[in-house]
Amino acid sequence: MHSEKINLDEEKYLLLEYQEKTLFFNGLNLEELLKKYKTPLFIFSQEILELQYKKIHETFSSLNTQFLKIAFSVKSNPLPEVAQTFMEKGADFEVTSIGEIKHVIANGGEPNKIIFTNIVKDKPTVKYCLEKGVGLFAVDSWSDMRNIEEACKALQIRANVLLRVNPGTQLNDTLFSCTGGNSKIGILIPKTFEGESQFNKILDHCLNSEWLCFQGLHVHLGSQIVNLDQYREGMRKISLLITQIEERGFEIKILDIGGGLPIPYGEKHVPPIEKFKDVIQEEFNGQLSSITLILESGRYLTAPAGVLALQISIIKERESNLNIACVNGSFYNTIPDVIIADWHFPIKKVKKNINTPIIPYRIVGSSNDTLDYYKGSIEGNSLVLLSKLEEEDYIVFLQTGAYSISFNSTYCMEERPLVYFNFNTSKK
Repeated sequence: MHSEKINLDEEKYLLLEYQEKTLFFNGLNLEELLKKYKTPLFIFSQEILELQYKKIHETFSSLNTQFLKIAFSVKSNPLPEVAQTFMEKGADFEVTSIGEIKHVIANGGEPNKIIFTNIVKDKPTVKYCLEKGVGLFAVDSWSDMRNIEEACKALQIRANVLLRVNPGTQLNDTLFSCTGGNSKIGILIPKTFEGESQFNKILDHCLNSEWLCFQGLHVHLGSQIVNLDQYREGMRKISLLITQIEERGFEIKILDIGGGLPIPYGEKHVPPIEKFKDVIQEEFNGQLSSITLILESGRYLTAPAGVLALQISIIKERESNLNIACVNGSFYNTIPDVIIADWHFPIKKVKKNINTPIIPYRIVGSSNDTLDYYKGSIEGNSLVLLSKLEEEDYIVFLQTGAYSISFNSTYCMEERPLVYFNFNTSKK
């Protein structure tokens, strides 16, 4: 059988190829699959989830740390099969709600491997976490710390805490910066340990609390980080903070550096994760040898593992030679990221055309909403180049495994897409 690898170098296209003009994903003949299941349809690959986890673990294992842990950010993908896959790999879990805690436990995760990071933790929520045995709390503010402490006292249970710090580094190249002076996330790092600051006040209280066990620091610069210089600045400030804390005679046992590892969504350049490892190695320069390092990841782990299949319902040809392709689903109900974040998901046709013209299309969702369209990859005009489309053709959007299922809605009372999960049957 003639098999043609897609001529793209990025690892995001793992397990994707054309065989006899038909697109295969993780060994699945998509044409046959889509005739069996209705579209819109999300298709997930367990093998790619495992490969992405392996890639992070192998890359960052070369760092000189006491222990390395990878925490899956549950909010990025709520499928039970995804949580089970990472649980089997030994992952920790970063969660932000009671619902996510229940989800992790229901799918075999151990409560002591859960890191609770939400910026608001009311006392009933903290009590629930303590009763279930949640392993770590990220303290985000003075009030947050007091809620945790009072819940601990009421139950007579001590809590392990990390101080979630904000290094004040502004990320200009992402929509999802979690740092900088105006961010709602974290405790701002003081310029000096001399005098009063919110950080010093919280740190001193934690160190002297009967109910809080200070373990170290948590920082999350943001999601989809593409500027290594800004990432380096943030890590440098964290390194300096560790030095200052240790000079006061206090031990840092755990450093959780959050997530941010990027996935290509049409950006001209996305640094490989090895570059992030190099920054950590250079900026901490041996500091981590007695520290457990935690890396959180959601997008990098799950995005390449999912594709969304849609069918072309209607082709409209305008007098201006503008070709409009209407798909059989709304982007609000499938991949609202194209509306919220303007992500440019790569698109492939399931049946490859030979000797047909390449045509610019405006791909629109099925609702009446004027924002319900794909922003495209041709700068400035929301068009995408594809070989000629026909009504009833299938197309797939790649890199849709992260957040799409979390965000998609029932707008216009439409049903959410079905999900097909392809288990890795080659595992021993």
